[in-house]
Amino acid sequence: MRDLAEVYTHTREVTAMLDLVPDMFPTAEDPGNTDRKFFEPAAGSGNFLEEILRRKIAFVTAEHYRSTVLYEHRLLRGLASIYAVDIDPENVDESKDRMKHVLQSHLDNDLNTKVPTPGFASAVDAILETNIVLANTLTDLHSIEWVDYRASRNGTFQREWSMAGEADQLDLFSVAKADEVPIHYSLLTSNPEPVMAPMKVRS
Repeated sequence: MRDLAEVYTHTREVTAMLDLVPDMFPTAEDPGNTDRKFFEPAAGSGNFLEEILRRKIAFVTAEHYRSTVLYEHRLLRGLASIYAVDIDPENVDESKDRMKHVLQSHLDNDLNTKVPTPGFASAVDAILETNIVLANTLTDLHSIEWVDYRASRNGTFQREWSMAGEADQLDLFSVAKADEVPIHYSLLTSNPEPVMAPMKVRS
């Protein structure tokens, strides 16, 4: 789109650039390396995001993660560590759709006849809503709220919120608010705000 000065990056350039940072992705020797964070300040139509996610989840297989919860949680961990901003709403929507397509293709190839749980699908939507946002990185950084999804046990995340413009240069996720207790990924959509710990009843 000429009016937004958008330049399309070809697949070969995307591949070449990501090949320069192999330690950011899982390998056969380190298949669990899915949580390294990526930030795309001008997402465009999502070609970088698509390849980043594909590489992050390449070693997430149902054979390795026999528990459905662990399998889905690991896929979500790969997704939840990718962040992007774009000024064009059509690009934001397309980027989200492409991320969903990567996940669906992975599931189709890996699970065969099995289907993901409804909680997985809703978690994907919740994470994409917070991680791929409509904004201008140059002028709106102070108003962008990030959610850092920190993986916990048994399919849970413990989230921390922060405003991008207030973050320390060495710590993108300086804490403004946070879940007091971990939340299962299937409950992310119904709990968009921090989850508080249950009140203790005094005897």
